[in-house]
This record gives sequence, structure tokens and C-alpha cells, in this order.
Amino acid sequence: MNRRAFVIGLGVVLATPVGAETEQAGKVFHIGELVFGVCPGSDATFHGAMRDVGYIEGRNVVFECRSANEDYDRLPQAATELALHKVDVIVALNHPAARAAHQATKTIPIVMVASGDPVGAGLVASLRQPGGNVTGLSYYATELTAKRLELLKELIPTTRRIAALSNPALAYLPFPQDTKAAGQRLGIEANFVEVRDVHDLDSAFEAMARERPDAVFILPDLMLGRQAKRIAELALTHRLPTMSWGRWFVSAGGLVAYAADYKAMERRAADYVDKILRGAKPADLPVEQPTNFELVINLKTAKALGLAIPQSLLLRADQLIE
Repeated sequence: MNRRAFVIGLGVVLATPVGAETEQAGKVFHIGELVFGVCPGSDATFHGAMRDVGYIEGRNVVFECRSANEDYDRLPQAATELALHKVDVIVALNHPAARAAHQATKTIPIVMVASGDPVGAGLVASLRQPGGNVTGLSYYATELTAKRLELLKELIPTTRRIAALSNPALAYLPFPQDTKAAGQRLGIEANFVEVRDVHDLDSAFEAMARERPDAVFILPDLMLGRQAKRIAELALTHRLPTMSWGRWFVSAGGLVAYAADYKAMERRAADYVDKILRGAKPADLPVEQPTNFELVINLKTAKALGLAIPQSLLLRADQLIE
């Protein structure tokens, strides 16, 4: 995987590790982690990045994780538990978690990762000057949805109708509207297929297969993200090409994905946490956005679907899975 660059609005991260400083002072920081699914372990990307900047679990930092157990409705309660625990910082690894954390506290610093449209959601006043207790990294832009559709049409020039797989639990996010608007500009009709529960995936794909769309366009959603393998299997069974928002969909057997490097964003989040623990205020730390993205194509899946990948895409792809 190529390393991805990010717009850096924080200045140069201080090189001196904090481990010795905090150890001498006897300070142990408590980092709250608000997650949708399984709580991260010591091998998680974010935990490793925290060690890289001098925070050693059990010595000068303790991680307090609360999970929604893959249920969006449980995020507010989990966020409230972290706020009552009075952690030093809350790290929210997605937009729903950042939203729940912001509703739970306006005083504890929150570092968001991959949050969609934080300005429109009221999490920050602006990307340059957040102005409140939330900062971090935002992975959202209307043009990103359009870019995925453009790539899909370049891959399958005959694309006229897509089935947009979405979760109505995230109706407050603008992805469906963006998809419809981008589709209209490209001459693509988007029909939305809503899946609120993993058990509905089979019937959803059966319904899509009857309608025979040219492709399935998977909208961002953590529940769908955790079902990447099942979605890939169903799509291949019904001979439906997929465009997704995470490389793991393609690794699981999906056709193509266009996405930022999530692990790089998690590593960058550790720098935000470090600065805040050193005394910086979230209100003064600009929100960053990824500037480079990766195109991943599964050639084995393309062959199974009888698709010939254009040479232009083969040359531009960051990874080809065979």
C-alpha cells in the first residue's frame, strides 16, 4: 500500500516523545474510545500510533472503550458512559460515534476519524477553526460520491441504472442525495435499496437481481462495511458488479473500491490526541481531510463477471487483486 498524504493544518508534530515527561510527572491519561463494533486491542492501528508518540498502555495511558455492539441506537448510551467516566479525550472512529460523543459532552475534547461532513452536522464551526470541543479528520466530500460513479461508468460504460445499497439508520447523512445528484449529471438512475439489518441482505440482493441494475453502489455504513464478505458473495452469485467505499470490500471479493487510507487517518488521530494531552485546544486544531485516494480492483471478480477492465483504469489502480 502506498503511503497517503494529508493536508496538515497543525504544523509540525513535536518530535520529543512524551513518555519520559508523563512518567516523571506520574500522570496517567485516560483515552476514551467510542466504537460501533468490537473494541480495538493493543494491535490496533490507533494504539500502535499512540505508542509511537510515547504513550504506553499501563504506564502513562489507559484506554477506556465503549462499544455500541453494532447497534447505532446504543451509541448515545455508550458515549454518555465515557463522558461520565471523565476521560481526558474521546476518540470517535466514525461519524455516528462523533455525533453521539458531541451530544454527550461539550467539554471533553473529541477527536473524530473519518467523520462525514462535520460542518453540516454541526460538530465544528469550520474545518479551519472548529471552535468547540471537536476536531480530527473528516472523510467526506460531495465530489467523492461523483468520483466513484465516474469510475464505475468508466469501468462499465453501459451503466445507466444502479442499485444504491444504504442503511436508513444513517438518513441524516447526505450520501443518498449526493448519489442521486451525481447520477443525474452522469445520466445514471439511482434506485435505493435500504438494508437496516444484516438479515435483510439476502432479500435485498434477490430484489436487486430481479431489477437487473448495471451495478450495486454501496453507500458508507458501518453495518454494511462489516458485511463486506457476505455482500461480495451475494453480488457474485447474482452477477452484480459492486462499487464500494473501502478496500476491504474488494479484498473480500467485491469488484472495485475508491477510498482513502483509513489506517493513515487513525495514525494521524494519535497526533491530535497527543497535542490535546499536551494542552492544545480542539477549537484551535484545524480539521484535516485526505487529499489522495486509492483505487482497488479485483481482477478475479471482474473475470467471473465477464468484465474487461479498461487499460486506463488498470494503469491508474493502486492495487490489482488477482
